[in-house]
Amino acid sequence: VSLPDIDIDFCMRRRGEVIQYVNEKYGRDHVAQIITFGTLAAKAVLRDVGRVMGIPYSKVDRIAKLIPDMTRSLSEAAKSVDALSKELDRDAEVREIVEVGSRLEGLTRHASLHAAGVVIAPRPIDELVPLYKTNKDEVVTQWDKDVIEDLGLLKMDFLGLRTLTVIDDTLQILREKGDELDLDHVPLDDAETYKLFCDGRTSGIFQFESTGMKDLLRRAQPSKFEDLVAFNALYRPGALSVGMVEEYIKRKRGVKKVRYALPETQPILEETYGVIAYQEQVMQIAVVVAGFTMGEADILRKAMGKKKPEVMAEQKVKFIEGATARGVAKRKAQELWEYIEPFAGYGFNKSHSVAYAMLAYKTAYLKAHHPVAFMTAMLTSEMSSKDNVAKYFQECREMDIAVLPPDINQSSWSFTAVEGSIRFGLGAVKGIGESAVEAVLEARREVGSFRSLAHFATEVDLKSLNHKAMESIICAGCFDTLGFSRRDLLSSLDRILDYAQRKRREKEAGQGSLFSGEAMPEPQPTVGTEVWSERERLHREKEALGFYLTGNPLSEHQSKLAHLTDHTTSTVRANGEGSVRIGGIVTRLTQNRIRSGPNAGRMMARFSLEDLEGSVPVAVFADQLQKFGHLLEDEAIVVIKGMARDRGADVEITVEEVTALEQVDKSLIQELVIQLPGDLSTARMLQLRDILIEHSGDIPVRMVIPVEGQEVSISPEQRFRVHLDKTLVEAVEKVLGHGAVRKLYGGPPAAVA
Repeated sequence: VSLPDIDIDFCMRRRGEVIQYVNEKYGRDHVAQIITFGTLAAKAVLRDVGRVMGIPYSKVDRIAKLIPDMTRSLSEAAKSVDALSKELDRDAEVREIVEVGSRLEGLTRHASLHAAGVVIAPRPIDELVPLYKTNKDEVVTQWDKDVIEDLGLLKMDFLGLRTLTVIDDTLQILREKGDELDLDHVPLDDAETYKLFCDGRTSGIFQFESTGMKDLLRRAQPSKFEDLVAFNALYRPGALSVGMVEEYIKRKRGVKKVRYALPETQPILEETYGVIAYQEQVMQIAVVVAGFTMGEADILRKAMGKKKPEVMAEQKVKFIEGATARGVAKRKAQELWEYIEPFAGYGFNKSHSVAYAMLAYKTAYLKAHHPVAFMTAMLTSEMSSKDNVAKYFQECREMDIAVLPPDINQSSWSFTAVEGSIRFGLGAVKGIGESAVEAVLEARREVGSFRSLAHFATEVDLKSLNHKAMESIICAGCFDTLGFSRRDLLSSLDRILDYAQRKRREKEAGQGSLFSGEAMPEPQPTVGTEVWSERERLHREKEALGFYLTGNPLSEHQSKLAHLTDHTTSTVRANGEGSVRIGGIVTRLTQNRIRSGPNAGRMMARFSLEDLEGSVPVAVFADQLQKFGHLLEDEAIVVIKGMARDRGADVEITVEEVTALEQVDKSLIQELVIQLPGDLSTARMLQLRDILIEHSGDIPVRMVIPVEGQEVSISPEQRFRVHLDKTLVEAVEKVLGHGAVRKLYGGPPAAVA
């Protein structure tokens, strides 16, 4: 396939469309996808062994979650993960599944499709390779990519890059608003785009959104396109392990002098400050210094790529002999080879890196200049992942882009750009499939808009929307603009669905009303006396959307946190470095193995701490993770003491102490306030008295009752003091209703010691 034949429209097609194109161009019998064999990795083998041994899934799943992603082996995890080691020490069943799993680990588990590999053969492929068909009618080789390559067949990688779809969708959004942007002709020296890179604001930017890459960008401050190309090539495990990235940064920032092993290498390495970043640079050095032909230099490149020691040894002799024959001192030739040789561990192709950097630059350009359109496309591209939707929603908050709740009369399948804001897409609501959303949109096209839940249920084909899906769209807030609370809609759902089904059956049967054409009255939701607490509403909202969209559970703890902390996320960002005490919700918690230094091999954690003013990244190093790791889980509300450090455009907190909010709760409570209803019966009052006596303790109780629109404190004959715990609150609220118990706080931040 010649490169000029491939245009940008071709490249932006979905991977399946590209494979279909290749099938049509070269013949279906000449094309096959490549098999890959999945192996029993650490987590998978534990779950399989646990299932076969009949151990409860919940237990096996809990143990499997202790193992970090990308763990090389179970035995390694058993040594380095403290929580797993403790489980092994105290539980014989866990020891057994880990022991059996260690013996099975690495065995082939199943066959599947290679993520990108496709073979194109000069004659019918079944004459060259054994094949099989998948249950989706895909023709696949029975040999893996290494065997295919050894046979000399043409193996191509068709990567399904989500970024291309994001770019295409962003341009389409702009086009619909009358803004025709030619992305092929945007300037490569745009200041706003480089500022975005330098600030590390690269969430959603292809190849540049990892935490480590963001840190690299802030330290290196890229100022030209060639820097982005180099970072793409160098930010890989091999280059990081031999210190090439740090060397590049120091030379670029002028901290360290740029040196060249030989003057002849300067024109080749000048653009990367004397650091070897690309395979092509090694090839050029071999040609210029050692007299290799380009063909011989390509053999050297392949030897480095394959990391074959015997071939590298041959190439070393040839390189040194060639260099000395051209007048280079043997010692200098030896030094140059020793500088080149580690490159075998991280060599990267420059043309590949240029293409990736160009894609990254263009995405960054869209994010810098058309943020709403870009983030709309980004959210749409991640609709299948609730975690990623939550991540980019937080990114929108930090960019001051409002994400509007889903609306049954306004939302489409995807996220949509609306006057500087983004409307939540129905397709991102949990439990709603594409066919269900299409049924909603089809009905909306016919009726214009839905006036009520009953109208919606009558007009939409309910075969596409099951009861669970209806609950989900109600709890997500899709009907909020129709005038009833989510609780009232949910409690009336069964009655309204019965009505809608009767109406639909009558319509399909062609029957009219029994009362001379009089319409069956449309039922309205029953307005209940009870309402959901904010906590309940947000909990259900998060279940439907994957995150909190219209509020935050921290709101009810705001007064408490004010006493416990001395910073918020916004003041941390404003003040930069220093000691901080801050509270919030743990989100996006990850654990990774430390690669180098005195703690190499141990685990550390990172997460975002969110409060009512934003979020801030947090790092928990090995010792602190061992001490406080049991308190850290997604959605945990914690108070953190630590050091804030300036990371360029961002500030990161390094943890010293972690305290669960509930642990410091009791020490700061001045009194418990119990809200009595105006129609409190004697029976309920006696129940309340018994509960308070059962939970006798030190915290004083004050009771209030509404009188003519005001709260009036009452003084029962018996003054109560209680021991506060979850069971007390639940017991009181069971008698008096949700929200009946309030806590009044006092005390200085030092109370969180």
